[in-house]
Amino acid sequence: MISKAFYEFFIEKHACDAQFIKMAKVMGIKNADKPEDFITALVKLQEGCGVEDLKMSDYGFERSESMILAKCARSMQGGLVLANPYEMTDEDCAGVFDKSYH
Repeated sequence: MISKAFYEFFIEKHACDAQFIKMAKVMGIKNADKPEDFITALVKLQEGCGVEDLKMSDYGFERSESMILAKCARSMQGGLVLANPYEMTDEDCAGVFDKSYH
């Protein structure tokens, strides 16, 4: 539900453009030449798996909980946060949740 917004965050920061292009190629976009091609491939994968319409609201989440979710994710998944290619603040993480909310 949040993967598109999550990866868009790193693409907007140009955190690892070459890696996103490589992943887009592996995911079937042979002529990938920009990081955004990964998002195109990701959306195609989501559609192929039938998960493109998943909504946070369907699982009881409310937009107003974005900061709570961000703080919980960062505190409970600290090691994963450190592995990100660009540092995310609580506000950045909450922004991903906000952007993902439907």
